[in-house]
Amino acid sequence: MKRRLLSILPILLITSAIGGCGRRVVFVSESEGLVRLGNDVRGHIYFWNGSEWELSSSTVALPEGWYAGSLPDPE
Repeated sequence: MKRRLLSILPILLITSAIGGCGRRVVFVSESEGLVRLGNDVRGHIYFWNGSEWELSSSTVALPEGWYAGSLPDPE
């Protein structure tokens, strides 16, 4: 029994090390929920130019605490 436990122990240690100890967040792009932005969110955004949504040519820093979410597709 002791020998079997000792042979399984390295496998358990390697498996736990690969899995990590931190939390993992999975973002679901089709979610209708909201997320609250952290302090380091940067990227391109779409803005309404009066007739259609246009992608910004430069990146912007989004303020910490803002909410982001999805809207239902009108089609």
